[in-house]
Amino acid sequence: MYELFGVGVILLGFIMLLIGIALLIRNASRTRWWLGVFLALTVMLGTPLIYGLIRFRQNKRPLILVLVGLIIGAIPFAADHAYEYVFGLGERERVIDGGRHMTLTGSDRKDYAVVLSRKKDVVVLELSNPDVTDETLTLLRDMPRLKELTLNDTMVTDVGLKTLKELPALESLRLARTKITKEGITAFLADPPPKLLEIDVSGNSIPASALRKWKNVDSEHRKYVN
Repeated sequence: MYELFGVGVILLGFIMLLIGIALLIRNASRTRWWLGVFLALTVMLGTPLIYGLIRFRQNKRPLILVLVGLIIGAIPFAADHAYEYVFGLGERERVIDGGRHMTLTGSDRKDYAVVLSRKKDVVVLELSNPDVTDETLTLLRDMPRLKELTLNDTMVTDVGLKTLKELPALESLRLARTKITKEGITAFLADPPPKLLEIDVSGNSIPASALRKWKNVDSEHRKYVN
């Protein structure tokens, strides 16, 4: 129901925007017919709005219509982000024993920068989506409390492992079926995050030999899956 309402509001705003632009083009045509044609052909460049601002006195009403359309169309997006900021991500976000647990796996929210920039206190994060890349991992650098990270089935490569080294509290890391290599994991575990105790690299054809040296440093507590 909420989604349908949001679509309706966006559509209303879009219609008002189109009407405002059409009126600007009409007004230009009344001044010079060729000017109206030019604005119509270059509408995607925003020329009707530029014309309206230049001839502001003659185009107050169309400009107001355009402005109102933009504001109305933005309401659902603003409301969505405001709700998320105040109430969080609903069932995808929980505070357990004082730590924030967040699950973005399968989420339709792909604006990771917007979501994660406001959740720097995350302790457990599941981010197993095929559109997650090495660049996405740079958003985790400002998460000093992140202990458990799941990146299964992502596009993360050896480059992303260099970013993960910078997570000071990381204890558990899952990288099953990603794009990492034996060489990348070997380099990563040669200088791992200081608190890393568990790593899962299954589905990547990583031999146990690339993991065993790291485990043997503290065989009682460290463990791996390959």
